[in-house]
Amino acid sequence: MTTTTAIAACLLPLAAFPALAQERALAIEVGPATDSFAPSRIGLRVSGPTSEPASSFVRGCRGQVMAEADGVAFEVTAPMTTLAFSAAGEGLASMVVGTADGLYRCALADDQGYVSNSLGEVQPGRYMVWLGTEEGGTVDARLFASERAVSAIELFGFDVSRLGEPRNGRFVYQASSESGRQTLLTGAPLLAETPINPLSPDSCWGYGRLDAADAVLSVEEAGQTLSIFAMSPRDLVMAVIDPSGSVHCNDDVYQLNPAITLPNAEPGDYQIIVGGYSSGGGDSYDLYASAGAPAFVETQVDADAEPRAGRATIDAASGAGGLRLTSAPLSGGTDPLEGLSTEAFCAGYSDLSAPDMVVTLDAAQPLLSLYARAETDLTLAIRAPDGSWSCNDDSFQLNPGISFNNAQAGEYAVFVGSYMSGEQGEYNLYASLGQPNWEGTEPAGGFSAPDWLNYAAEPSVATLTYGPETLIDPRVIFDIAPSQTDSFGMADGCAGFLTPTQPDLVVEAEEGLPQLMVYMVSDSDGTLTVVGPDGQLYCNDDFEQLNPGVMIPNPQPGPYAIFAGTYGGNGGMATMGVTVASPQWVMDREH
Repeated sequence: MTTTTAIAACLLPLAAFPALAQERALAIEVGPATDSFAPSRIGLRVSGPTSEPASSFVRGCRGQVMAEADGVAFEVTAPMTTLAFSAAGEGLASMVVGTADGLYRCALADDQGYVSNSLGEVQPGRYMVWLGTEEGGTVDARLFASERAVSAIELFGFDVSRLGEPRNGRFVYQASSESGRQTLLTGAPLLAETPINPLSPDSCWGYGRLDAADAVLSVEEAGQTLSIFAMSPRDLVMAVIDPSGSVHCNDDVYQLNPAITLPNAEPGDYQIIVGGYSSGGGDSYDLYASAGAPAFVETQVDADAEPRAGRATIDAASGAGGLRLTSAPLSGGTDPLEGLSTEAFCAGYSDLSAPDMVVTLDAAQPLLSLYARAETDLTLAIRAPDGSWSCNDDSFQLNPGISFNNAQAGEYAVFVGSYMSGEQGEYNLYASLGQPNWEGTEPAGGFSAPDWLNYAAEPSVATLTYGPETLIDPRVIFDIAPSQTDSFGMADGCAGFLTPTQPDLVVEAEEGLPQLMVYMVSDSDGTLTVVGPDGQLYCNDDFEQLNPGVMIPNPQPGPYAIFAGTYGGNGGMATMGVTVASPQWVMDREH
């Protein structure tokens, strides 16, 4: 406020004014509310000329008040902890209150015509109110008697210029993803006195104090995502007024603690009001700011650190049927995920010092799914390219999966965790441009090739060396032999009939390949079985329509034995290819 409300008292007995309003027949009754959530409030319109000097009631009081006989009489029917008289009107200069104990009090209005006078430990009896203007003026104002003062915001609407200096200070925003959260206040007193819904009736609830902000946060640079949040054992609410004057309110984001996240926060002052869901004081809170999502968890989240299990790129050709991106050990992390997201509850624990994997989507897609499978109970938290977080615990049995509709191009930082803190084990991480293909997944650790599959034998078609320096992706034309040896149930994704005595092709993978994609196009419904250097088995039936493909992320160097088969065992002409990028799903027909 630009004018400070002043209150004075004069120990002048009411009997000094012979025509005092105790003798008036008309009085408005007011008393304590029976419901603490609905405090007493009575309002009326007061109008009329002023004639008596306010200083004749209280020395130093400003202006002229209405005639003594025109004062408004209130009859307090029972003891009240507090009784406030609030008034607002153009040209209002002062308010004089005569109390039942023979005292007068004067309160001066601010420059916009708002005045309030609060009394404590009010006893039953007659209370008189006179409103004043500058000399020769006419009163036309709203007057309220209530258990809590009616705020200027409620009477005039919200105006930042009406707020006084912040109660707990001004701060310059300094938080970043590197520095972690910024502590603004510790142990600040909670003032839950006045409903804050006048700030925004549709979104603000709870109680605060609206005469000033609790704190002001100044942002100097544009374009960053800013979160402001508070924590307390008490159920808190929060309102933030941004530099444009827009009001943002919140109740519960993390447990009973509020947070407000502002994407692309503009430079300027952010007025912060912290209150309680229910009225009443006597508690305290801590106030924080952070870059991105609210950092309720003290552990620093570094989604931009180098990922533990590497990076992978998904494009429209390689990700349609579901890809295994990595097989990796769980970090055994103990950092709780529950404070990561403002959009969803994040269960479980992970190591938040770095993502487990960063998945790059090369172009926007209608749907992207990232999902993981293990023998243990997994959880998943993913930061999308726009900085938002998504979390999941159980999508398929105890395995998590997250789907992004209208998925943005860019980097997805993936944190794989466990439901219980410190769990050990391995997981497989998958991606698909569609819904999760759980039928094409397997628990981490994979499946080993059976003894009857002679993957160490010389291949029937060729041995190829393939590495990061290979300029042209090899493609081989051959005939799949008819067979009656079925591979159904040998491992997840295994189907059809193959020749087990020798592989059709062996690919010698060199060091440094980001991934290895083996695929096949055939006249028949083809199948693929691949055995890696460590004896691990990879199978696929239909990757692209009826054509199979096996994607092995971060392949270890060594021989990969490839068995080609057909779903019905009838054999047929085929083209097999090897690539690290997008397969060419076309048939070559010249041997």
